[in-house]
Amino acid sequence: MRQLKNETLKCNLVQFKQTTLGPIYVYENAQYRWLTLDEKREQDAVIQGVMSKSKTEQVLVPVNQSMLLFLLKPVTNLKMLNLGLGTAGVERVIYYLFNKTKFLNTLHTFNTVEINPDVVEIAQTHFYLPKPHSVFLESAEQFIQQCKIKYDVITIDIFSGEYHQPFLNSALFWQNVTRCCNSSNQITLNLNPKTGQELQLLLALLRKYFKAIALVEFNEYKNIVIVLSPSSLKHITVDNIQDSDVFKHLAPNLYKDINHIYHIESF
Repeated sequence: MRQLKNETLKCNLVQFKQTTLGPIYVYENAQYRWLTLDEKREQDAVIQGVMSKSKTEQVLVPVNQSMLLFLLKPVTNLKMLNLGLGTAGVERVIYYLFNKTKFLNTLHTFNTVEINPDVVEIAQTHFYLPKPHSVFLESAEQFIQQCKIKYDVITIDIFSGEYHQPFLNSALFWQNVTRCCNSSNQITLNLNPKTGQELQLLLALLRKYFKAIALVEFNEYKNIVIVLSPSSLKHITVDNIQDSDVFKHLAPNLYKDINHIYHIESF
């Protein structure tokens, strides 16, 4: 999908919207539709999400595919929270798995939090946000502070341009996250740390709240996916991803796109 940066041009622009939280650009070519939130669109665009126009249920980018690593273990009666809507890729794939496959038999609760109402409108118009789906229009920080449900899975994919939101470095935010989780939860976080020191500081903070941390590094992407849990995550391996029926179905090449998976556990 990196080649789409070269096609992020005015001739492929489908919609532009200037919002109170910044500009939104939607582009498409014959195969794909994608979204950016920055003004470097014809230089080095930061692509926030990509959708196949012919197979909308597909998750195309390895970083986004790795946000679904909770599926390496059987899932029943899922209670899931997604922080950051983007192009509704997580929403499309979860409803696809629930409605069309054997991999997700029960979906108890599935909520999304998005601060920008214009992102929600664009996700409905251009990226087939499933109907009906619960989207809460507020900041992730505020929602987590007040949440009343104990979730099994929380996915966090919140960026301002290239970099994640500052509150992810806040101890209070992670205290509230743990309060919103059940005892066997799994949290997945998409990061693009500016420096190695920034990553080390965040990991030191996360180790105060989670006994198990897995870091997924990719061959062609600077992003790092971090998986957090009170239980061991040693099952998250390249071999298990390659052998997983659900990932053979959803992301058959993900195991090739991963450079390394690191584990930090304290039991």
